[in-house]
Amino acid sequence: MSEYKEINQHLRSNVQQFVNWFSFFMMFSFVAVAVFAANVDRLPTVRGLGLYYPTVAVFLVLHILAFVAILIFRRYIAVSNKRVERIIALLGEEGVSPIPARFCQWMTHFMGAGFVISYFTWFSLVFVLWSRQ
Repeated sequence: MSEYKEINQHLRSNVQQFVNWFSFFMMFSFVAVAVFAANVDRLPTVRGLGLYYPTVAVFLVLHILAFVAILIFRRYIAVSNKRVERIIALLGEEGVSPIPARFCQWMTHFMGAGFVISYFTWFSLVFVLWSRQ
């Protein structure tokens, strides 16, 4: 029973932290793309080369890493849910897992969709920058 409680507490804490970091990163990404697009002509240069493409490349790589994190988090939720269901079965009790697995799947679908939108917003800047040259 203690393992059941530990998994439940740990998972709830991780869900809260993941949602907080996701919200921060999404907000930061959209603010950064707005600031970048508004100030693209004023970006500094290093040895005559603009920092346009490296800036976009860094954000694109960060988005790929964030999307991988979403997939890992989905797997973590599913594995934890299965473990809790096994513990309930071993205890011989009837009941369901308190882990909101379906909600977490739904939530990560929206997270993934948000990152795809943000990713393609950054990716479209490559073509905007390319057409300006």
